[in-house]
Amino acid sequence: MGEKQASKAGSAADIQETENRIMKWLAVKVDRGRYAHSLRVMKLIPRLAEAHGVAPMPLRLAALLHDSARGMSDEEMLAAAERWKVAVRPLDRDCPVLLHGRLAVELARRELGVNEPAVVTAVLYHTAGHPRMSLSDKLLFLADMIEPARRIERVDELRSVSFRDVDRAMLLAIAINRRHLAARGRPMDPVTLELEQALTS
Repeated sequence: MGEKQASKAGSAADIQETENRIMKWLAVKVDRGRYAHSLRVMKLIPRLAEAHGVAPMPLRLAALLHDSARGMSDEEMLAAAERWKVAVRPLDRDCPVLLHGRLAVELARRELGVNEPAVVTAVLYHTAGHPRMSLSDKLLFLADMIEPARRIERVDELRSVSFRDVDRAMLLAIAINRRHLAARGRPMDPVTLELEQALTS
């Protein structure tokens, strides 16, 4: 094996080792259902990435990490946010699950040493979005909603659009989330509304 080939093989081995390490870590952080969801998102994300010309490896890691804080109770999320000095809005206190992306970033940094910007922003923004999301950030947001086990309203349409037109898919995803939240008497996150405005302006 030539030097260049050996380097590539070593890189692939390093990536696989990192993924295996994160999977073992994640398996004790969340329940089996959440773990299986994260693996499904990880398996889907390379297809979306390829369709839109985005590097898949950072997104595979982000897919594994994105829900790593979902094993915490509401009280644990609020306590962790205070301990780690994560900003908590009044809306977050009413619905602490909105913190889980921000807390997942902290868990990844503190316990795994993961600081790669493409991973961090994708995990950070996968819950409510952000008006300055990158293309890769949007792909994780969408993959989270369209992974094969999802049975949300209009999911087949969202799956189809996600592979063709990312911004149109994002607007459809926001519309689906708005209807879902309204049915439960919950408000849309203001950051999502800012994202919607950015996508339509």
